[in-house]
Amino acid sequence: MKVHHMGNVALAALTPAAAFLPKDSGYLFPVDLALGVALPLHSHITMNMVFSDYVPPGMRGIARGGMAGVTALTVMGLLHLNLRGPGLTSCVKQLWCNSAASKDKK
Repeated sequence: MKVHHMGNVALAALTPAAAFLPKDSGYLFPVDLALGVALPLHSHITMNMVFSDYVPPGMRGIARGGMAGVTALTVMGLLHLNLRGPGLTSCVKQLWCNSAASKDKK
């Protein structure tokens, strides 16, 4: 539980930082890397709590094993995005980018 609460604090600080940092900021890369680990870890711990409450005891091992696989793939995918791509924050910000307005400015 302590790791989960520390993850809440980290996400509460990192998410607004990522949203409001300019795209050429030197702090954006470390924030992206931290979010790329903190988001899947937070989700993994939370889903294990859900499994403990709602999954029958005989199926918990299978559910937790599947969740471990999903978490590992998510961390690897976000790490790939952050190291070889534009980064997590830039990709999310592109969702709100008006592509028609961007083409008109060029």
